[in-house]
Amino acid sequence: MKHEIAIVTDSAASLPQELVEKYGVTVVPIQIQFEDDAYRDGIDITREEFYRKLDGHVMPSTSQPAPSDFINVYERLLARFKTIISIHITSEGSGTCQVANIAKARFPGADIEVFDSKSASMGIGFLVVEAAEAVLSGKTKEEILRLLTELRPRIVSYAVIDSIRHLLKSGRVRAGQALIASLLSVKPLISIRQGVVEVVDRVRTRRAALDRLIELTLAAAGDNPKSRLAVVHGNVLDEANKLRDRLRPLVGCEEIVVTDIGPALAIHGGPGIIGVVCLPG
Repeated sequence: MKHEIAIVTDSAASLPQELVEKYGVTVVPIQIQFEDDAYRDGIDITREEFYRKLDGHVMPSTSQPAPSDFINVYERLLARFKTIISIHITSEGSGTCQVANIAKARFPGADIEVFDSKSASMGIGFLVVEAAEAVLSGKTKEEILRLLTELRPRIVSYAVIDSIRHLLKSGRVRAGQALIASLLSVKPLISIRQGVVEVVDRVRTRRAALDRLIELTLAAAGDNPKSRLAVVHGNVLDEANKLRDRLRPLVGCEEIVVTDIGPALAIHGGPGIIGVVCLPG
């Protein structure tokens, strides 16, 4: 007997393994490229190895999973499930949704829905969790897609970038801007909303940047116990845990997830990036 709905995402969602296992989510690895060497995230390269390489001279890049990865996943799941909802990193700058749709076309008549999260890291992750919980509560595919469409524009992400170097290498800022920021020791604070990255503040010290990050988080999450909150980081787990501990008495949500920010954002922000993702209640 087939179950009703399977949930698929990609590794850019940065879902902690305990949530992947709790909800039975299938994760398709994105590709990480260091010059001529390609790695499947979490399979051919660990996050620890990724950050070691990221500190080197070679600027890596990420790319969408191979079509065969999606085809294999969909084929396996369609043997057990009637419907697949496949939730992925924003199509702004990533071809993952496009590749998922190419794979979907290999299964004419199959009930596969590809959903663009217009987000990254736990912005995708929270939509995946919401979809998985909706499946468990007996919601239909149409109800789940309406829910995701409603929640998607509400996701807010903020991050503090420790060094402008990786932003410069990635081409996200002009060389003149990066040089000035570096000379002034400015810590850019960025927002990521609906797939658009914007600088929302520039702070002189990391401590002040983290204080500002908390202010923005409180404005977004408030004291609503239904809000979802995650602290995401680029290989600075101790600092992420301290930020979580500072937030706990200030916000109303029951749990604050702490997880790696994921290669898609770490490549641009560099090691030391730390941020908060909020889905307001």
